[in-house]
Amino acid sequence: MKMQVPLPVVISKEGKWFVASCPVLDIATQGKTEKEVKENMEDLINDYATEKALPFPSIVRNCKAIP
Repeated sequence: MKMQVPLPVVISKEGKWFVASCPVLDIATQGKTEKEVKENMEDLINDYATEKALPFPSIVRNCKAIP
């Protein structure tokens, strides 16, 4: 059985950019659209998990932008 670990991701709009951060992992990224920042965060979480050899899930779900 695979263990799933929920990771909170906060997305906000700062000027022309969407910024996503994951406080638990202390990582952040940006994108020109909400879709792009979600994809960037998913890639960043996967890279983090690979680098640290951690069994984190590879799917980012339920991300919502904060106006």
